[in-house]
Amino acid sequence: MVPMDLVAVIRHKVLAEGVPLREVSRQLGLSRNTVRRYVRTGTVAGQRARTQPPSAPARDAVRADAEAIWQDRRTFTAGKQRLTAERLTELLRERGHDVSGRTVRRLVAEFRRDAKEVTVPLVHPPGELAQADFFEVWIVVAGVRTKAWMFLLRLLHSRRDFAMLCERQDATWFLAAHVAAFAHFAGVVAAIAYDNLTAAVAKVLLGQPRQLRPRFAQMVAHYAFEPRFCRPGEGHDKGSVERRGGNVRLQHLVPIPVGPSVAAISATLQAELDAKFARRADDAAAWERERAALRPLPTERFDPAEVRVVTLRHHASHAVGGAAYSVPSRWCGRDVELRVGTDAIVFALGDECVRHPRQPFGGRSVDYRHLLRPLSTKPQALRQVAHELVAQFGEPWRALWSALRVRHSPDEIEAARRLAPWLRDADHDGLPATTARIVHALGTEQLLPERRAEPVPALTLVVPEALRGFEVETSDLSRYDALCDARRTA
Repeated sequence: MVPMDLVAVIRHKVLAEGVPLREVSRQLGLSRNTVRRYVRTGTVAGQRARTQPPSAPARDAVRADAEAIWQDRRTFTAGKQRLTAERLTELLRERGHDVSGRTVRRLVAEFRRDAKEVTVPLVHPPGELAQADFFEVWIVVAGVRTKAWMFLLRLLHSRRDFAMLCERQDATWFLAAHVAAFAHFAGVVAAIAYDNLTAAVAKVLLGQPRQLRPRFAQMVAHYAFEPRFCRPGEGHDKGSVERRGGNVRLQHLVPIPVGPSVAAISATLQAELDAKFARRADDAAAWERERAALRPLPTERFDPAEVRVVTLRHHASHAVGGAAYSVPSRWCGRDVELRVGTDAIVFALGDECVRHPRQPFGGRSVDYRHLLRPLSTKPQALRQVAHELVAQFGEPWRALWSALRVRHSPDEIEAARRLAPWLRDADHDGLPATTARIVHALGTEQLLPERRAEPVPALTLVVPEALRGFEVETSDLSRYDALCDARRTA
């Protein structure tokens, strides 16, 4: 079949320019009969759509077995171990079919085309539905390039976005981002769609509702919205937020944003999103409708921190999120309350509490005031951490450690032994009182703390009433000598 643009050239040359058929045939390399046919035709019809697939005997011969294997592939594949057209060709040949790879590839294309999902256009009334997800991004915090996660919640009616940069992709930051989003919109949407992220879903069950994380379920109950979850592996079920997250990365996070903190960069990003949204008149009108449909916020603010009870082990530290935090040594082996927030870790036992700034994975936060007692009995351990300890306590502990090292050089373990009694006193009398005594000791060059006599408890002798008339004589060794002499002479 001659292309349509070439048909136009043929007809123009013959009918408009008057070029003979023989000359047109020679110029275009076509037969005269072909040129004559397109000149004489009354109408120029376009290419007809093929209503039925062409006959393919080779494909029809193996279609049944190929389709059976393809439909059954879920039973012998998992994850990225998928059934390919090449492997399907080998399986068909093992069953005795003499089939080419090209034939099987065309069959697989047909199977995938037939199984392709048809999308349905949806309507989103104001305040009905939002979509939320996490996106990995890069930012520069205080001159250091750092990986962060962008939480994005998108209202589907007005297409208004809330974005918050998070230091971690965990349940605490996930809940904190929801609290911030509802506060930013000054209302709660009726339902939010998620994929099956671990911060919200504990387990996906076949044919049953998902098991939610306890803290996420508490937040859902507090704000009284409906969580909706996509089908596993079907990210396009919430394609609006997926597409918008990629656009935000390209439009607002290039070049990589720079700021003094994650919170500052996050605030700048949200301000840019709000400013751009306000410039679109249609979206602003939709937002007015959606804002009126949002439900009011609860009177009490939801606390996103995770609270649980943990049993401390016997090395005066506890791991949270891959980071280690010190606790008072006297708490070891006891159950304490642990509170995990976005920026702080808090341990509480009774009225006492210990607060640490939250550390990244692999980090550590140690307060050596918690370890005075065990370090005072372990010189080797004290030697290993002495530099960090005196740096944390400051002067005059740093001067004391330097003086002990100079006096007992090169035997640093002996210097640690001399430092240990000062830690014992600090644990007994408190750090301020011991620090004052160290200042005095450095002035007098007496680098060991004074030994304190243990107080002797006063004894009160109570004589029973029946024995008060008797007098007990004091022992006298001369009487023993007289008794021995009397026995020898007897």
